[in-house]
Amino acid sequence: MIRLMKNEIIKLLKKKSFYIVTFIFVLFCILTNVVYDSSLDTILEENINIEEIEAENKGLDLSKEDDLAIYVDNLTTLKIEELKEVYSSNEAKFLIENNLYSLIYQMYESKYVLEDEELYQKYNLELENNILKIENNDWSYFKEQRIKYLEKRVNETKDIEKERYQALLKLALYRKEKDVPYDEDHYLHTSILYLEENMYEYINLLHDDNLTKEEESRLSFLKENMSIHEYVLEHQQDILNEHTLRAVFTNFSGEFGIFILIYVIMLAGSIVSEEYSRGTIKYLLTKPFKRRTILTSKLLVVILFIPLIMLFMSFFELLIGGIILGFDSLSVPVVLYTSSGLVSYSVLEYLGLLLLSSLPMYYVIGMVAFMISTVTASTSAAITISFLFYLLGNVISNLALIYSLPIFKVFVSLYWDFSYLVTVQTQPFGASILTSILVVLAYIFLMLCIAYVFFMKKDVKNI
Repeated sequence: MIRLMKNEIIKLLKKKSFYIVTFIFVLFCILTNVVYDSSLDTILEENINIEEIEAENKGLDLSKEDDLAIYVDNLTTLKIEELKEVYSSNEAKFLIENNLYSLIYQMYESKYVLEDEELYQKYNLELENNILKIENNDWSYFKEQRIKYLEKRVNETKDIEKERYQALLKLALYRKEKDVPYDEDHYLHTSILYLEENMYEYINLLHDDNLTKEEESRLSFLKENMSIHEYVLEHQQDILNEHTLRAVFTNFSGEFGIFILIYVIMLAGSIVSEEYSRGTIKYLLTKPFKRRTILTSKLLVVILFIPLIMLFMSFFELLIGGIILGFDSLSVPVVLYTSSGLVSYSVLEYLGLLLLSSLPMYYVIGMVAFMISTVTASTSAAITISFLFYLLGNVISNLALIYSLPIFKVFVSLYWDFSYLVTVQTQPFGASILTSILVVLAYIFLMLCIAYVFFMKKDVKNI
């Protein structure tokens, strides 16, 4: 048996197709990591057409109330853009857009709408003071101002509104204590900003006893994301960074699953049929081995090959991704939200569990290819039918999420994905773990029975 398995492994390593697929995988791996290294998801800034706004202002009739409101709004926008041109750092831009907008608007409103010169000078003086602070990089001034404002609001408000301001005050104090910059590229600032922007809606939904289904769904979404961002602040770990080796590993199945599938089908779909196409099956059967032993040796190679190819691909990604993206992110855990709280894994532990949970699917597809290869003695048929089986499985799984037809429950694709156990979720189709295992084993057993019966009865005299 061992000798037969060694021979099968040697045959595999001599296949050109194995090295061609590996070469393509390596190129794809490099490309994937380069894409992850690029900030493709950076939010694009809104393009403000200065000339268009200035032209619009010239055509406005300031004696009309509506035109005057537009005029003030346009002046505010122009002033904001002017300041952003002068002070172009991320922190300065953020403060100009978020802290100075209302102040500039009030300044122009007092001059053109209220026609109060004294009030205009007051706002203008305050604006100049804020600009001076930005020019001197005095970010602590804005943090202190924020804290004073929120402390005042906490003392002036009650109930839900008070709770909201207390939460915002806590975030402001955290920013000051940890010296978090107003920089959109800083992960702590991003989490603070997310919590600030969604705090009002979250607390309101949390205290509402008559939520609609849409509101319940929204509350569930906010709970998950608020918990994740709170974890970021508490542990000061950049777990949401999508431009790291860690991010590639957490999405490993999605990025490289197709290559695992190709390797599996390529091996399982040819390991028997190639013996027929090359005419070596007669030579193989003349050796002092039973047919059952010969087929079992090939089956064991397929079974061992699938987890090994996963390790092989993971190693290549670790090597290539580490060179392009660096290895530092591997120390950052993978954090998942569950109904009972947050669950964390190390990156490699999470990757290992995800790959382990996907093994049943690859084994089922591998057995389909193995059976077709044995029955038809055709590599092309085995590969084609196996891919179609996989695609059909995905289609049926998607349909089963929409339509509760009993016929869908007999198809294995509803049971072969065990990743929900890793992500601590419920089985999408309501099946128990035992049911899923039994269905997968039943499919594998059935396909192996068919393969063995055909191979044992196969007439090779005329081949």
